[in-house]
Amino acid sequence: MTLSQLLDYISVRVNKEKVTGEDYQMNLMLSDTGDKALIQVKNDVLVYRVDVISSEADVTVTMPRKTLEQLALNPTVTPEDVTITGDSGLFDRFVSMLDVFDPGFNIVIP
Repeated sequence: MTLSQLLDYISVRVNKEKVTGEDYQMNLMLSDTGDKALIQVKNDVLVYRVDVISSEADVTVTMPRKTLEQLALNPTVTPEDVTITGDSGLFDRFVSMLDVFDPGFNIVIP
């Protein structure tokens, strides 16, 4: 899965009620692969640009790819090996705005 696909998956998990009113930029750096992305949360959505970072981002978050994958699958698990530069509260808010889905939901209700 590419970084772009992983961020697409994460963007689907955004809970509109939890993201309303947010407006910030976050640099995401994957320490083991060298991948990077600029994530912007604004207008109740998450958008990103791969291979781009900004010196004006509110926070820079560095983590191994495996940590990002675990965060995408289960945002309730505390991420490990994360280094945060800037407003660490923004990363906490970012994680808290992601919905947790029940993978065993009924497709057809009897």
